[in-house]
Amino acid sequence: MAKDEIVDASKGHPTEGGGSSSKEGGGGSSNYTVWAIRMKTLLKVNKAWDVIETGSIDGDKNDMAIALLFQAIPETLVLRYGEMDSAKKVWLAIQAKYVGAERVKEARLQTLMSEFDRIKMQDTKSVDDFAGRLSDISSKMAALGEEIEETKLVKKLLKCMPRKKFVHIVASLEQILDLKTTSFEDITGRLKAFEERVAEDKTEENQNKLMYANMESQSGEAYRDSSGGNRGRGRGGRSGGRGRGRGNGTKDLSEVECFRCDKFGHYASKCPDRLLKLKLQEAQEDEIEDTEVADKLMLHEVVYLNEKKVVPNKYEADREDDNVWYLDNGASNHMTGDRRYFSKLDETITGKVRFGDDSHIDIKGKGLIEFIDRNGEARTMADVYWIPDLKSNIITSVKSLNQGVM
Repeated sequence: MAKDEIVDASKGHPTEGGGSSSKEGGGGSSNYTVWAIRMKTLLKVNKAWDVIETGSIDGDKNDMAIALLFQAIPETLVLRYGEMDSAKKVWLAIQAKYVGAERVKEARLQTLMSEFDRIKMQDTKSVDDFAGRLSDISSKMAALGEEIEETKLVKKLLKCMPRKKFVHIVASLEQILDLKTTSFEDITGRLKAFEERVAEDKTEENQNKLMYANMESQSGEAYRDSSGGNRGRGRGGRSGGRGRGRGNGTKDLSEVECFRCDKFGHYASKCPDRLLKLKLQEAQEDEIEDTEVADKLMLHEVVYLNEKKVVPNKYEADREDDNVWYLDNGASNHMTGDRRYFSKLDETITGKVRFGDDSHIDIKGKGLIEFIDRNGEARTMADVYWIPDLKSNIITSVKSLNQGVM
């Protein structure tokens, strides 16, 4: 039992002499409201409740009420309230302690629930940091008696991912996984793996930009050396940069006037206004590039097929000829693993297919197959998915009838 936990009043049993017996270890409850209802009933049974209402300190009823209350609270509170001579004073002291604690608990719980609803992942934060924050809020709420279901945590994590960066992987996870059975740790690990892969690509891109910038800088220096320094006009000849310099070949920047802003102290090539414009231009270019990447992701069609009635292994076991196509009444789509059949193939359409044996195979394209039937007539089979790891050719009867293949 906790240090200040109130004892379950229902464990007190009236005796033949009108008294009551209760053991402190008989049961515990931290809910004051329930304790107060049970204790009030116990006091009424023992004809002692009226002293709580009136505050009377005379008679056996007051002593009985105090005895019952002291049997239903921990020893620490008995020592604290032991000198009180009125049962009503003891009752009010217990009420002040536990009602105040309950209100603080409820206020803290409301704060955590509001934080959980409002929290969003910032672009500068990592998946690990954000998942840790959600887990921390969940743990604190559990300590206050409010459990958050793991399914709710998983959906919250996916919903709060920055769209521009995680839209592709979030869509894939929502289609492939059963979020009701997926653990919070599993979904966090998958998002972290994707984040690390994107970070590697970004690092390689930045390194390429840095190499290009260094080459450009070296080319500029070589050009200035070959032309005798930066061009500039000044009284007395050329100076070390573009600007009006006083004197021949002076290096005193305080006498150099910038052509761009007409201020002294720097050359036009190092003008703060020019550098600021260059930074703004670079920021705009980065924003345009990120937007183009996001647009490409949105234009890239991703499909997820659930062929739970198809088990491709049974066709592979019976396979004797590569040109055999199996008609499967349970299939919803045409599928093949042989690229040679296609007369037209759109490889921008990708995704995954889930079969009845719970296997997941990548889709690499969707296209058109032209063939000659047994009667010598030319036929066309559209919307055929190319799945390289599929070792058989499957036709769905529904689409075959609609397309006139059968």
